Amino acid sequence: MEVYQSDNHFIIVDGNHFLWCSRVDGSLKAETGNFYPPVNAVCIGIVHGVVGKVKAHTDSEWKLILIKNQSHVGHILETHDIFQINKIAILSLSGLEPTELGLSPCPRHHREQGSQISLPQATSKPLQKTWNSVKSAVENVKPKKKEVKDKEKFERRIYEELLKLFNESNSFYYSLTFDLTNSIQRQYTNDKPADEPLWKQADERFFWNQYLLKELLESNDEAAKHWIVPIIQGFIQNELCLMEFDINKSLTPTGTVMFDSARFQKDPLKYWLTIISRRSRHRAGTRSKKRGLEESGACANYVETEQILQFPPHLVSFVQVRGSVPVFWSQSGFKYRPPPRLEKVFMIDYTFAISH
Repeated sequence: MEVYQSDNHFIIVDGNHFLWCSRVDGSLKAETGNFYPPVNAVCIGIVHGVVGKVKAHTDSEWKLILIKNQSHVGHILETHDIFQINKIAILSLSGLEPTELGLSPCPRHHREQGSQISLPQATSKPLQKTWNSVKSAVENVKPKKKEVKDKEKFERRIYEELLKLFNESNSFYYSLTFDLTNSIQRQYTNDKPADEPLWKQADERFFWNQYLLKELLESNDEAAKHWIVPIIQGFIQNELCLMEFDINKSLTPTGTVMFDSARFQKDPLKYWLTIISRRSRHRAGTRSKKRGLEESGACANYVETEQILQFPPHLVSFVQVRGSVPVFWSQSGFKYRPPPRLEKVFMIDYTFAISH
């Protein structure tokens, strides 16, 4: 995917799909067809996908989160590729010149392979002039200096934590053709049309970037579905395994063969083993900070782990879930003293445990 910078937009282009990201109001608009870059538009590099957009504060500008680096971790059901997000880039959707993103160069527009791209300077002088005028007018009604400082500190911390979460954990995964949010059983037993987009079939408990894609999800625009890719947090490993046989081990203590050796399969058998751990986005805190249920029925630290064994034509899936005890309770500290404290009466706990 190529990223273009123009006076009023950042445009992400993927074949005949393109996403217009406004630098004026932060809105997103998806379109399809032939792409004709605006006048003075410059390609600033390539990305691998869109995580979504976020705003740290109601008075802040929108930030667009892009997948900067990814790695292929395997495939499931032979044809569906799975990718791990290794690094993201946060692009400010404002009239100000963006900071260096360190995007990989686009092969079509940049001959010097391997070098990082410097963002174009002074490509939006009219917009910059307007922005400076608005900024100057707004500054006439400045909030208190401490409030501004606290707000900037808060925003900086939010985006630093966001970068750390994606760039250091290596725990976010996605697939363009397979629903990672649902187990094999749920996929085979749901009543939704098979040709429905993945994001419409996704289990919202494990759809980690659902809120970040809210604008596109609510747009009801057919062109927007190309940019909506559910991302899960957890762990995925996919391995091709060999099952080797030794006919000597099939002999009884007396030396007789336990079965017909002529029909015995001597060549190694191959099978795929995949493990997918899905962490719920509801009450997803460390055990020292999140305990028990919330009123929606979601319990803290809920993880669904699925083991998939594929030995064509056979496919076997085993699902195990874990989470905090599904009642309203709390505990201070890491040890058994003081003991956990139940916060509701039995019938309230029972009611919400049933919804869980």
